[in-house]
Amino acid sequence: MKIPATLQTGIDRFKQASRPAQAGMTAAGLLSIFVLFNLMGGGADNSFSGPTFVAREGKLDIVVREGGNIEALQSQQIRSAIRGGSGVKILSIVEEGYRVTAEDVTAGKILVELDSSQLNEQKLNQQIAYETADATFIERKAQLEIRINQNVANLNAASQRMRFARLDLEKFLGANVVQDLVNRLAIEERLARTQAAQAAATGTTTDRDARVGQIQQNREATRQQGRNGGARGSFDPASFDPSDLSALPAPMRERIEQMMAQNNGEIPAEFLARMRAGGGRPVPGGADDDASTLVRVEDSSDGPSDTEPEVIGLAGSDAIALPPATEMLMDNAYLSLREAIDFRIYASENRLEDGMAKQQLRTLQEAVRVAEENNLQAQARYAGQERLAARDFITPNELEAERSRLLQAESRLEQAITDLNLYTQYTFIKDADQQLANYEDAIMSYQRTQAEAAAELAQAEARYKSAVQRLELEAQRLADLNEQLAMTVIRAQRPGLVVYGSADTGQPFRGGNQEPIQEGATVRERQAILTIPDMTEMAVRVNIHESSVQRVAEGQTVSVRIDAFPDMRLTGQVIKVAVVADSGNAFMNPDLKVYPTIVRIDGEHDWLRPGMTAEVEILVASLENAVYVPIQAVTYLEDKQVVYVSGAGRREAREVQTGNYSEQFIEITAGLRSGEEVMLLPPRQSSQIAGQAAS
Repeated sequence: MKIPATLQTGIDRFKQASRPAQAGMTAAGLLSIFVLFNLMGGGADNSFSGPTFVAREGKLDIVVREGGNIEALQSQQIRSAIRGGSGVKILSIVEEGYRVTAEDVTAGKILVELDSSQLNEQKLNQQIAYETADATFIERKAQLEIRINQNVANLNAASQRMRFARLDLEKFLGANVVQDLVNRLAIEERLARTQAAQAAATGTTTDRDARVGQIQQNREATRQQGRNGGARGSFDPASFDPSDLSALPAPMRERIEQMMAQNNGEIPAEFLARMRAGGGRPVPGGADDDASTLVRVEDSSDGPSDTEPEVIGLAGSDAIALPPATEMLMDNAYLSLREAIDFRIYASENRLEDGMAKQQLRTLQEAVRVAEENNLQAQARYAGQERLAARDFITPNELEAERSRLLQAESRLEQAITDLNLYTQYTFIKDADQQLANYEDAIMSYQRTQAEAAAELAQAEARYKSAVQRLELEAQRLADLNEQLAMTVIRAQRPGLVVYGSADTGQPFRGGNQEPIQEGATVRERQAILTIPDMTEMAVRVNIHESSVQRVAEGQTVSVRIDAFPDMRLTGQVIKVAVVADSGNAFMNPDLKVYPTIVRIDGEHDWLRPGMTAEVEILVASLENAVYVPIQAVTYLEDKQVVYVSGAGRREAREVQTGNYSEQFIEITAGLRSGEEVMLLPPRQSSQIAGQAAS
């Protein structure tokens, strides 16, 4: 059997003692053994040497005995809640030992007052920061509302210009002809895809995270495209050279060549400006600011898909992705359809509706008809004059005058026919194309206004959200400071006895290296200032050695003795046994493992105070009719547990079997009978101790 727990506990305590204490303990042990030897008659019988004990049979209580300190089961621990590494000073504190009454709780008696000067200064600065954030919030909110209203006004104006441009086109060609053109160019379908952007520009919430993701995805693609010299077949309007049209897509190049043919070999200034601005988008900082000109990066394919966003970017900077709903009008797909439009097919009275073009066409046709009739009449008159001249009824001069009138009629007829042909072949086509271009420009202006409104609204929303978050942050900081200021005054919340610092007086150095709790002392965050224990329920906190903790369990009966009142015996009960060892004692002896245990004291005792020293005896077992001897009588001999039985002038080493044990006695379950006398120490050690005692 291993060394009993009580013997091991004694060895551990002996090791923890100082050298003078160890010497004193050794001398006291030798003296007690010598006295016990004389009392038991060891010196009367010379047949053996050393103290003996007669084995007994009866009731044996197995107890675990430990010392500890009194504490309250329930207590209110008041800690400093003031944040800051430097801590805060105690301005006033109630005296230790003061008993807080129910009247104190009702009246809100101040127990502790902490220095609040630094917090008041921080609150003043935070109040200024909060008011600044509040003013910024109000400003950004007003700016957002103004931006929404301005977006609505801008979009309404752009939409009105677009409607007026279509009315002008219909006024010129007729509603059905214009609708046919719109259907062929799919203008209405393109405009329908911009309604989501219009809703965003007027203040409707959109998925801005997805748009930011598109920006990030397209940004690297645009940079890579720039490093690779541009996509194959792509066109960059920012680098457009009017003298070199080879880089343009075929439909765009053909259209520009036609326009140049009608403009004395030069590109119209308005169309050129529109191309340089990326489809009519305004230029930040002026039209001459090439570094910030907005341009379009267009592919030479059949046009953008319905799902991929069109890329709009700043020349020399990162690209910005517009949502698919803001698809611009002047792309390659549209230009291909646009170039397929031939207005000559509409240059007839049957195709045109009532409008300016048809009215002009009728006027010219009427002029031709009148000229034809005048020419026929002139021819008839000249023929009659010729017959009269042949009969000498008129003079040659009169015939020549009639011939002049005929030539004038023929000339007017040719002029009327030429005017009609010029109108149908050139003027009508030019005017129709110009009216359609005006309508296209109005559409692109509307789309540009839409994109600008969405971008400006996004910026206004971002600034507004930032102001909201800043205001919330400053408000939270101000609330925290107000809460901290309220915590500088600690009032009574429950009756009890005031104890400074932690109520855990079992710690060898209360508060560690912190200042003792008193007026003028500095306390840090979460440092205990006061503890108000509930004196109606008291307990003893003890540390059970690891060799005995397995025998201690909740619910076991306990006898409690208070050192200050040694004649008073209290009863109690184990209510808690720690499952892990206490690490607080590791610095004293890393090899010593103890488990904190709480013993509740039965009843109420006004004379008990937290911190009193007490000794507990935990009853772990009660054996009936047990044979037992002192625990030091059992020793080891060749890995066997033996006792030395003394009798008939001889000593016998007898093997025994042991059972439960306490700090003083151990149960013998086999090998020894009641009444037999055993030596308390092995024979050789007994002789040595007896010789030392005699000397």
